[in-house]
Amino acid sequence: MGPVKGLGPVVQVAYATTDVREAAVRWHELTGAGPFFVREHVPTVRVLAGGRPAVFDHSCALGQWGDIMVEFVHHHTLEPQGLADVMRRGSRGIHHVACFVDDLEEARASLESQSIPLVMDAWSTEVRFLFFDPGPEVGHLIECYEATDYMRSLYSKVRQASVGWDGTNVIRERR
Repeated sequence: MGPVKGLGPVVQVAYATTDVREAAVRWHELTGAGPFFVREHVPTVRVLAGGRPAVFDHSCALGQWGDIMVEFVHHHTLEPQGLADVMRRGSRGIHHVACFVDDLEEARASLESQSIPLVMDAWSTEVRFLFFDPGPEVGHLIECYEATDYMRSLYSKVRQASVGWDGTNVIRERR
């Protein structure tokens, strides 16, 4: 996939679901994608929405689908309500596309100059990531993160697991 204007290439497509394991197994059955690495209640150390503290509790399943990573995401708790409204535009369908960027603040400035507002600024124990809302016409969010050593390693692990994979053990735990 090509780049989003002002960002790097799209490296991931994420789907919202109510059950990340069930969705990953079904996607594997339909497309052969996988295996999927599941992490429940991904830990966050800081979350801001509108510059104020927020809650972002989610689980995800990450797998390889050809040249792109696919993610299934389920939001357990989102607060405040405004964040929940944007992040849960529906419980199913494309939730976001993700891009690697060289610099998060430059990406933020680029998107905001295109009237694409920041929805959430969050830090997990491994990486900082930003979500932007290009509007209801697009129907999904844009996530940005820098290509840190951790992120490169994660993407490589998921891709390498798919190479020559025999289709067994579709679901694997990710710590």
